[in-house]
Amino acid sequence: MDPRALNYRSPVYRKLQELGAEFEEINGYAVAIRVGEAGAQAAAAQLSICDLSGLGRIGVKGPGTCDRLAEFGVQIPAASNQAKRQDDGSLVARLAPNEVVILGDLALKSGTVERVAKAWPSDDLAPAAPRGYVVPRQYSHAWFRMTGAAAPATLAKLCAVDLRARVFEELRVAQTSVARLNAIVIREDVAGTPSFHLLADSAAAGYWWDCLLDAGSEHGMIVAGLNALQ
Repeated sequence: MDPRALNYRSPVYRKLQELGAEFEEINGYAVAIRVGEAGAQAAAAQLSICDLSGLGRIGVKGPGTCDRLAEFGVQIPAASNQAKRQDDGSLVARLAPNEVVILGDLALKSGTVERVAKAWPSDDLAPAAPRGYVVPRQYSHAWFRMTGAAAPATLAKLCAVDLRARVFEELRVAQTSVARLNAIVIREDVAGTPSFHLLADSAAAGYWWDCLLDAGSEHGMIVAGLNALQ
C-alpha cells in the first residue's frame, strides 16, 4: 500500500520508501513490514534497525499514576529506570516514581496500550484520588529498535552511557542523549542478542535515523521490516 493513503505515517516513511519498503496498515498507521528482507534475519544477528513508530505506545505521569495503572493489572517496575515485561507481551518502563511509558508488543496481540488510552479520558474530571494524566508518546516520540551483537558498539559512538551487558543489563532504562537528542533507551534482548528500544522527539526523527544508520554502517547495519523482528 501507499503510506500516503493513511493519515498516520512514520516520520521516516519517505526514507523507508527509498529502500523499497512494503507497507501495511496497523492500527491506522502505515507500517513498514518488509524492507528488502532476503536474508535479513541472519544479517540481524550482526546489526539491524527497525522502525516501530507505527506501533502502539503511551505514557502516563503524575501523582497516583502507578496506583491507577495497577488497577488495570499493569505490573510496575520496582524502581525508576527499570522496565518490566507484561503477561501480554507489552513492555512497561518506569522513568520516574510517577511516570511510565508503555510499549505494545511486536506480535500486535496485547491490549494494554489501548485499555489505558481508553480509560483515562473517561474518568471524572475531579477524581477522589490522584491518578496521573496521559502523555501522547504515540505522537511525540519516534520509536526505533536496534538489534544485533554490534548494537552496543554502535550506540557507543552516539551515547555516553555504557550499554554493554556487563554494565547495562537487560530491562534497564537510560534517559540520556543519543546523537545530541534527548532519548529513552530500553534494553530488551532477543534470544540473548542485544536489542534496544530507542525513543526520541519525532520532529527530529529523520536526522536521528540518519545518525543511527551512519553509526551502524561500519558493522553492516541493515534496515529490517517488522516481519523480521516478529
